[in-house]
Amino acid sequence: MKLRRRKPDERPRRRLSLMSEFGRFAPTRVFLAVLAGGLSGCLYALAIPLILTALSGPEGGLTSADAQVQMFLGFEVSNGRLAAFFALFCLLILITRATASILVARVSMDLSSNLRQRLCRRIVQSSYPQLETLGQAKLTVAVTDDVRRIIGGAAVVPQLLINGVMLVGIFGFLWYINTPVFLFVLGAVIFGVVTFHIPLLFANRHFHRARQLYDTLEKGVRGLILGIKELQLDRHKRSGYFEQILQPCERELLRSEKKAMTIMLAANSYGDLLFFFAIGAIAFVFVNYHEISGSDLVAVVMVLLYITGPIAVILNTLPSMSMAAVSLRKIEEILGKLPEQIEAERPLRQRDWSIVSFAGVGYQHRTDKAHDGFTVGPLDFSIRKGEVTFIVGGNGSGKSTLCKMLSLHYPPASGRILFDEQAVDAECIDDYRQNIATVFSDFYLFDRLLSPIDDAKLEAANRYLCELAIDHKVQIKDGLFSTTDLSDGQRKRLALVVSFVDDKELYLLDEWAADQDPVFKRVFYTEILRDLKAQGKAVVVVSHDDRYFHVADQLLIMEDGKIVEKRNGDEVPHVASTKVVEATPA
Repeated sequence: MKLRRRKPDERPRRRLSLMSEFGRFAPTRVFLAVLAGGLSGCLYALAIPLILTALSGPEGGLTSADAQVQMFLGFEVSNGRLAAFFALFCLLILITRATASILVARVSMDLSSNLRQRLCRRIVQSSYPQLETLGQAKLTVAVTDDVRRIIGGAAVVPQLLINGVMLVGIFGFLWYINTPVFLFVLGAVIFGVVTFHIPLLFANRHFHRARQLYDTLEKGVRGLILGIKELQLDRHKRSGYFEQILQPCERELLRSEKKAMTIMLAANSYGDLLFFFAIGAIAFVFVNYHEISGSDLVAVVMVLLYITGPIAVILNTLPSMSMAAVSLRKIEEILGKLPEQIEAERPLRQRDWSIVSFAGVGYQHRTDKAHDGFTVGPLDFSIRKGEVTFIVGGNGSGKSTLCKMLSLHYPPASGRILFDEQAVDAECIDDYRQNIATVFSDFYLFDRLLSPIDDAKLEAANRYLCELAIDHKVQIKDGLFSTTDLSDGQRKRLALVVSFVDDKELYLLDEWAADQDPVFKRVFYTEILRDLKAQGKAVVVVSHDDRYFHVADQLLIMEDGKIVEKRNGDEVPHVASTKVVEATPA
């Protein structure tokens, strides 16, 4: 037999299952829930013989209404001892059933929170290229909808357990009453299970298709929100977005979910009526071929009627269990592409450096239907503390990729990145990342200062707000910004304030001045960069403002993924700037 050889980057994955996740997360509580649920199911099953005993007389007939009547709280109660035992019996059912449900519900909520945190930690420990490959839509749906569906499926486990044990007990009692009837009903159940699962397979296929469409729909809704300004300006674009992107996905999703639920509910209805068919077959056909007493027939019919309740509950849990299984497979698929083990954060080590060097560094983007595998490099250059480096080039020249390698988000496919003589590797990459501050063109502005803050940092932050003229818009209280609802230029200024408060050694500013008015553009190039340089920071700026190129100590010109020219500061011509119109800071 030919064995499949595992790829070098392919690792064996442990398959996830709903109950195994529960068992690993809270084994004691799950065991107690299973024990309580099983006991509750047994008590439910014993309720039938207890009721039949209460109804049967000394000679096997029904007890008269006035037999063994006692008074309790002003009410006449027949068979006082048996009634008291029945009340205690019901109380035990209530306690055991509630215990099982509450335990599993609490474990479900704890597991939901734990699973979301595990996913988030796996995401934050993944490499940036891995996350780009997965895409934001898949990750968002996994952390929100998939976890919710898994917990929804887990929430019905107590009912499934209780009613499953109840069915076993009821069938045992049916076997005790009449063995031929038990065999007949058992055959009907086997037939019903087989015929019920055939449509269930088709329903699960549609559930899986619907889950895939949720990723596409989330991406479409995100595009609608982020592109609302453009869509509101053009009715044809707006109509095209709905007709070509949102509505086709929504229709296909609705079609898949309707098909899945229609098949599932039709199968459930069939399952509900299966035991009524069995009752009819026993009452009108079975009695013609087998001897059965009237009292046994009444007991059999009562048992079969009693069975319909647990069967209905079990069938009603199947849609939730099916959707949970689909979501669990999707999360398993995503986890398979993220780091297998969450590494414990080791103590950070302070690593001093003066120069960052790229030695033959190259990077290739992934190649698939949507990506052409664009290659950047090999790149050879150095960045020194106390110097300002400009990276310039046209769109698609590789500037953004270079910046992400410099910020240690993209691992080089070839060559080495060195801080002084130390090559960046898995052991030291996190240490060097702590020295880097960035404001990318697609930056995210958090609503607070996440790093530890003291009075000195707070004072510095307020000073920077004043210097960048946004103190009238934003205040800081308890580390929180009063608002982030700002213009694009103001948001970039606030992001720069955050980077100043963080006080890193390497600053990477990707087209920061692009959204600034002439006043702040001049302030940025002639004052902010000068101050950072005076503080001994290494500063890298992606820029198209050729009038300020003379500010740079080094100019790297990129084209087609390569550095085609390097210029030192004294080789950069001073372009005479046009008159700057003084404007009131926005």
